Amino acid sequence: MGPNGSGKTTLLRALVSVADIIAHATLQGSRTPKTVPFFSSKTMDEPTRFRVELDANWLDESPGLFRYELVVRGDRILREALFHFPRNRPRRLFERGGPGEPIYVAHEFGITAGDDRLKAVREDTSVIATFALLNLPVARLITEEVKDFLAKSNLVEHANWSLPTDAVVDMVENDPDMKEWMEREIQRSDLAVKGLVMNESVRGEKQVGFDHHGLHGPIPLFLESGGTKRLFHLLPQIYLALSTGAPVVVDEIDGDLHVDMVSEILQRFQSPETNPHNAQILVTSHNVGLLDDLEKEELFIVEKGEDGGTRVHGAQDVRGLRRDARLYPKYRVGVLGGLPRIG
Repeated sequence: MGPNGSGKTTLLRALVSVADIIAHATLQGSRTPKTVPFFSSKTMDEPTRFRVELDANWLDESPGLFRYELVVRGDRILREALFHFPRNRPRRLFERGGPGEPIYVAHEFGITAGDDRLKAVREDTSVIATFALLNLPVARLITEEVKDFLAKSNLVEHANWSLPTDAVVDMVENDPDMKEWMEREIQRSDLAVKGLVMNESVRGEKQVGFDHHGLHGPIPLFLESGGTKRLFHLLPQIYLALSTGAPVVVDEIDGDLHVDMVSEILQRFQSPETNPHNAQILVTSHNVGLLDDLEKEELFIVEKGEDGGTRVHGAQDVRGLRRDARLYPKYRVGVLGGLPRIG
């Protein structure tokens, strides 16, 4: 949470960009580079550095801690490394430097230091994506899970997106449990809706309608409220995350949605009953009404400094903030930071 222009979306985009580099074969996107440097005179020519820590079961059946490090400049990777932490001690799984430098690879990837296949790793490709193209099992597992994460994010390159209507219709038609779950969730926000109706137009195009209490026939999607349309395109990603345990990123989750509806979505992830696989959701929002539904460990404040750079701190890092304190009044009086400056 933070003011407009503070860098909330940029923060999530950094995570999505790293995932995109891990999962695909090149740093160059379809239209633009996957990483863009900070536009200041001091940093334009400096490398961009990422470090991501996460739990995953890439080597064992039980989840373990991994750390991925990446340094890029333009469309060149200057350093890339992956570490595993068995017994809380770091163990290097692979590490590569700049172009021409040797690549260290541990035995888990099924490839040795002298293997000619290492020559396939170019300066603009990630080691993991390249190994996946070579059908190395661990790398394929990593890229498959990272692609799954990307499919549940509403950020792509430098814009927000939502699932196409045809894709949602296909998913609902092929998964009755998803359809039933979505109907219940939509009914929570619009009590007049009885259910979803799938049919085809005279041209054979798939259509979705909403059956309402008291109305003669279903209302087509394009005539529904903005909030109902947003839920229809968002809920499949939420359902899949809760069903599989994969994390999901939603930028501006409160767009077109009442604060209580957003709170309901967040509560699905907070409850072990509705989130048995411990899925994680990362969202940005301007709606301060959500704050009293959060623990202090769940809130991060985003601010922009005098140099234009984005800085982030957790509410848990604020001195003297009690666990039982309401976050809304603390934020409104400026204790947590991140208030907009108006006037």
